[in-house]
Formats: sequence, C-alpha cells, structure tokens
Amino acid sequence: MTRNAVLIFSIAFIGLPISVTAQGGPGFLFERPDVSIALKSGYSLPTAESDLFASSTEHFTLNRSDFGSPYLGGEFAVRATSRMDVGLNVGWARSRSLSEYRDYHEEIGPSEFVPIEQETTFETVTGALNMKYYLMERGRSIGRFAWVPGGVAPYIGSGVGRVGYKFLQAGDFVDVETCAADSCQIFTDHLETDGNAWLVHASLGADFSIGSRGFLTTEARYTYSRGAVRGAFSGYEAIDLSGLQLLAGIGIRL
Repeated sequence: MTRNAVLIFSIAFIGLPISVTAQGGPGFLFERPDVSIALKSGYSLPTAESDLFASSTEHFTLNRSDFGSPYLGGEFAVRATSRMDVGLNVGWARSRSLSEYRDYHEEIGPSEFVPIEQETTFETVTGALNMKYYLMERGRSIGRFAWVPGGVAPYIGSGVGRVGYKFLQAGDFVDVETCAADSCQIFTDHLETDGNAWLVHASLGADFSIGSRGFLTTEARYTYSRGAVRGAFSGYEAIDLSGLQLLAGIGIRL
C-alpha cells in the first residue's frame, strides 16, 4: 500500500460518516458527561524501515506489508475543558508471517530441493497519555438541567507513552559463514529481540453520537518510536517501531 493510498483511505475513513450524523444526536442527559470509555480496533501499518526489517525482506520471502496486522485497543478519557480531553490509551498488534529463503534451498536428494522455512513474529503493546482537542463543541446545554450531545465531534490529538516490542524469527536458517563449494550448514533456532521504548503519536479523528450516551469513533493515528536491538540481533541499528494505525470503535459517555 503506497503512502498516497494510505492518506486517501485515512481521509475517507474519518470523513465518510460525517454527512450521516451531522444533523445531531438524539436524546439528552441531565448532566454533561465528564468521562468516556471506548474500545477500538483496526489495522496497524508499520513503516518497517530499519535494517532489521530490510535484512528480513532481502533474505526471506517477506515484504514490508507482511508486518502489518490487526490492532486492538481502548481509551479512557476525562473532560478537562469543554473542548479538551486527557486520558490513557492502550493497544496491541501482532503480525505472524511464514517465509523461506529467497536464494537458498535444502538438497534432500539428487536434483531434489525443499525450501528453508521460518516464521517471523512482530508484536507491539502500547500505552500512552493522550490529549484530544475537539474542533467544535460536543453538545449544548438546554437551560440548567439538560445537555444534548452533538452529532459529530472532529478532533486532533497527541500523546506520549511507552511501547513494548518483540521481534522473533523461528525456524531453519543458513549459516552463511560456513558456505563453501555451494554447500552451507543449516541450523534450527529461535532468534529474538525485545524491549520497550518511548513513543509519541499524533491523531486525527471524529466521534459520532448514537443516542444520548453512546458514540462511534474513527481515528487515524501516526506513532513514532525506535527501540534498542539486543540478543540474537545485536549489531543492528535501532528497530523502527513507527507506523500508522487506522481505527474505528464504539464508546460510552459517563
């Protein structure tokens, strides 16, 4: 997926429901809600641009798109002002891809070869303190005793937090240092690096009221982060943990 296609999809993903809900949400509350809880899911698109990913796509039958994966997460937010929320969001994503060497095969008989296979897992768990600024009022008060939610509430946001990560390759590998006369040793192993790192993110989204307390939400979020590489992959540069998440979910106001 090209970056332009991702951008176009993000705009459509967020903007498409606006015309449906722009007339306002039905129902009212006796008090303005000050807390919201939302569950979100979608797809995570890592940029996967560090040399650990580059090495994997060079030697194995992997593409950068193979590191994309479904995303599950949630958010707890508290109203700070009429247009600003502060809160906590958490998320989890994991990709698992089977591959084989592009240039090496295992010989099991005269002119008979089988692929040298492995599985690559890339997993992240995130938690961040988040701030969202709504571009218009999220509802209006009627007299002293009623609050009516608006139909649509677009917002921009930013946050800072931590990401735990694991990059794992398990299966059969070629020991290239032993290669001689078109023959190499093959070994079975479990190669892994993990850790945690700081992250920052920025987001663009909108909430769409359903009833007096419920709402649908869509969001495009870009996260920037890099983490140290250790263990079996020592010697590589910092692993690229950045990427785009396209999310949708449902929430409730309390």
